[in-house]
Amino acid sequence: MSAPLPPAQQIRLRENQLFLVVTIVVGVLAGLSAVLFSVAIEQTSHRFFGIAPSPARLLLVPPLVSIATGILLATVFPDVRGSGVPQTEAAYHLAGGVIPSRVPFGKFVTGVLCIGSGHSMGREGPSVQIGAGLASTIGRWLRLPPRRVRDLVPVGAAGALAAAFNTPVAAVLFALEEIIGDMNASLIGSTVVASVAAVIVERSILGNEPLFHVPTYHLVHPAELLAYAVLGVLGGVVSLIFCKGLLALRAAFQKLPKRTKVFQPAFGGVIIGLTLVYVPAVMGVGYEYVDQALNGGLVLQTMALLAVVKLGATIVSYSSGNAGGIFAPSLYIGAMAGGVVGTVVHRVAPFPTGDPGAYALVGMGTLFAGIIRAPMTSVFMIFEITQDYQILVPLMVANLLSFVISKRFQPTPVYHALLHQDHIHLPSPGAQAPAGKTARHVMHADVRFIPPEISVGAAWEIARAHDAPAYLVGTQARLAGTITRNRLAEAAEHGDPAAPVTSLLERVAAHAHPDHPLDVVFERFAESGGVLPIVSRTEATRVEGVVTLDAIMRFVDRRATGTTAGSVAGRPAS
Repeated sequence: MSAPLPPAQQIRLRENQLFLVVTIVVGVLAGLSAVLFSVAIEQTSHRFFGIAPSPARLLLVPPLVSIATGILLATVFPDVRGSGVPQTEAAYHLAGGVIPSRVPFGKFVTGVLCIGSGHSMGREGPSVQIGAGLASTIGRWLRLPPRRVRDLVPVGAAGALAAAFNTPVAAVLFALEEIIGDMNASLIGSTVVASVAAVIVERSILGNEPLFHVPTYHLVHPAELLAYAVLGVLGGVVSLIFCKGLLALRAAFQKLPKRTKVFQPAFGGVIIGLTLVYVPAVMGVGYEYVDQALNGGLVLQTMALLAVVKLGATIVSYSSGNAGGIFAPSLYIGAMAGGVVGTVVHRVAPFPTGDPGAYALVGMGTLFAGIIRAPMTSVFMIFEITQDYQILVPLMVANLLSFVISKRFQPTPVYHALLHQDHIHLPSPGAQAPAGKTARHVMHADVRFIPPEISVGAAWEIARAHDAPAYLVGTQARLAGTITRNRLAEAAEHGDPAAPVTSLLERVAAHAHPDHPLDVVFERFAESGGVLPIVSRTEATRVEGVVTLDAIMRFVDRRATGTTAGSVAGRPAS
């Protein structure tokens, strides 16, 4: 007989067994939520527009419904705007996997109303946030350890995406590649279990019907790879236009007065309503038109028009603060752009070519790789749709080019850039400080600020009483900027002392976060002018400490004498 396991191993085994059971439950519930979400969107759209909607309905439904959703998003569910994927990433990396229980419910309601009322947005991103929110709620309800609650977030996300798109392998890769940011994550087994369970639920309810009906693909001539390379370049350019346009318009909306936030979704609804009157095919998810493009059912001019209008409509819908994703629009735009390239190549190429539908299929993966910046997910997603190995070579050629171009001219992926606009910064994958030391161990926790409302002369009087090379202007909750001592002295003695000190502020470019490793802290300190603010990842204008030369010298002295104390409250840094 084998010896009994030690108590510690027995506890660990029971915990793993419980987590496996919870993973299956989460997969089932995430899959069920994704199916209900999809069905609810279809039924809501049918209620709002009917089978053949009149121009009046197309014009009025989006703005009128957006008034209701704007109120909900501004007052009841402020954390469910947009896709939901960036919020899920932030919850996993920065909040210990804690997603408030109201989030999945709020995302379901507002997502159904926004997408069902015609906004050009997708259901996959919201499904990810709903699934992750349910998983987080279940983990906390069962009082699982905090580490396990955090682990359930990508598990729920993978299950929901697998059911929403009927691609379990791509869903697992998306959870690892995008949510966790680590393709070697130990959660791969759990995400696989949840994805399989979710797909079983989805197919049991909706049947084993593929999302798209794709004809058999053939690479007719090797020279076609050049055409796919052209498609990859085009995909990279279109991805850049989409990402930069989305971020620019969203930033413009964010600069509007806060009191307008409740009306911003309705403003987007007005533009969408006007768009639908002339081009109703860009309404909602639009997968039926993607299916037509894949099967050669659309002419060149129609595909070109739909690609352009869908791109603009999605930017407006998302930027104005509605609840919905960019997953489906990226596939829609990619299918139309690919169909255009395929039709042109089919007409003018001096060698035999495949059907335009094959290019539309590759175009879907190409835009996904360029916009979402998840190249492995895009390859396996298209492969799962086609079940055909012959698609892999042209797909990888086009995806690689699109990914490289997009990354070269838009270094920050769109999901992370959206978080940056909300003053949330995720940690870099795998970033570890030597000996575990970070900015938190070097910074002064006691920080002195120059009030932002005073004059240059008054600020100079404060600076003369507190000698430092540079100063922070603002409050601990709201950092306005930094200013060097030399610039402040010159303005006070040779400029206008009555001018507001905020007129002298330098853009806060150099800053660090409490978990940044020391090499990053020291590098950024050298660029800071003498004072480096350490700001929160979840609220980038809130100061948690400051690094000065004095703080660095104290840290070095503690290290030399073997002191292990962390951050200390030293004398004011400014």
